[in-house]
Amino acid sequence: MTKEEIDALLDDMAAEAATSGDEGLKPGLLYLRASLYGTEIRTETTSAVRGQRYRGVRVRVLREVETEVLTRADVVAKGLDIGDFEDLTDAPPRVVI
Repeated sequence: MTKEEIDALLDDMAAEAATSGDEGLKPGLLYLRASLYGTEIRTETTSAVRGQRYRGVRVRVLREVETEVLTRADVVAKGLDIGDFEDLTDAPPRVVI
């Protein structure tokens, strides 16, 4: 998955949640393949409690997974402890070096 595909998916999930009125459909957790970390996607960490975030969505970086976005409902159903959910922020601009 590319940064653009991830951003589009996050935006689509947020739009679907807004249309349906179901908060559980909002993005809840981004599993990020390690090869994308720091190259395609740059996360931010403001505190140990808040953890790594991309556009307000909690990020877990793993080597052996495909990049995937779980809904908030999926996160709760799986019993994953990721801290508080945050509002989705705007996508950062694409920087070409």
